[in-house]
Amino acid sequence: MESGFMGLVRAAEYLDMSERWMSRESSKHGIPRYYFGRKVKFKVSDLDRWARQQKVS
Repeated sequence: MESGFMGLVRAAEYLDMSERWMSRESSKHGIPRYYFGRKVKFKVSDLDRWARQQKVS
């Protein structure tokens, strides 16, 4: 599922964040989101890229 999409719950688990945080903060923190009708989805490759950008040296 590397290039696939996942819903809010799975994306939150993937990043080890709460569902509430993902829902509320994802756009604020620049995590790309996609809407399919009323459902928000996250692309695994986008989550990986965003996580790498959060690295603190």
